[in-house]
Amino acid sequence: MSLGPKSLVFTTARVRNGHVFHFDLHEKRLRKHGEKLGIKIPHIEVPDCEDGLLRIEIKNETAQYSVKPFYQEVHMEAEGITVPAPRWTRKITGLKHGDWQPYDEITKLAFSKGADVALLVHEHCIVDGDRVMPIVLDDDGVVWVSDSIYGGVDSITFNACREAITNAGYIISKGRLNERLVARAKEIVLLGSGMGAARLTVLDDVDIGDGSNNLQKVCINALGPNWC
Repeated sequence: MSLGPKSLVFTTARVRNGHVFHFDLHEKRLRKHGEKLGIKIPHIEVPDCEDGLLRIEIKNETAQYSVKPFYQEVHMEAEGITVPAPRWTRKITGLKHGDWQPYDEITKLAFSKGADVALLVHEHCIVDGDRVMPIVLDDDGVVWVSDSIYGGVDSITFNACREAITNAGYIISKGRLNERLVARAKEIVLLGSGMGAARLTVLDDVDIGDGSNNLQKVCINALGPNWC
């Protein structure tokens, strides 16, 4: 049985060799989302854990920790499918909340079809990914991200790469990732704690991008060599 969205708040971080990547950003997001959900965030002290994806979950003012082994190649060339985006009320959509089962089911669906990732669509626009944030390099050099008002979760991995993207000369803009933009994209990069900076090459059996990987390389360099 699924829990209500206000039952807990969580984040998933990458751990390698005892290091929790971007822990400060994860903690900041936990507190931001917790405040919106009415959940008090206690002091978080991550215990020593094995390499993998660390889930930090806050429920009843208590922090719980669990680690899932890495299960996908990082920085891969990924094939994806589109799936209708789960929706909640405006106050809930875009938060890492307690009713996350629809996202988990979408991931299972993607894997069952042989895809690496699912991109979530609402009103003919990509708003998020099941475990990643898609960023789209337009043919004019602008990097488009879905505005959070459409329901995407603010991405830790994107925020870790943002400065490097702008320093590389790209302009980042928020808007609607509609079908026309996706069709003409030079490159689509998928950013997440598990997948790192993957490059989307196929979506719903249609080739994506022009074969270049310049934006992906910027993001990989920003994440650093210890990510892998």
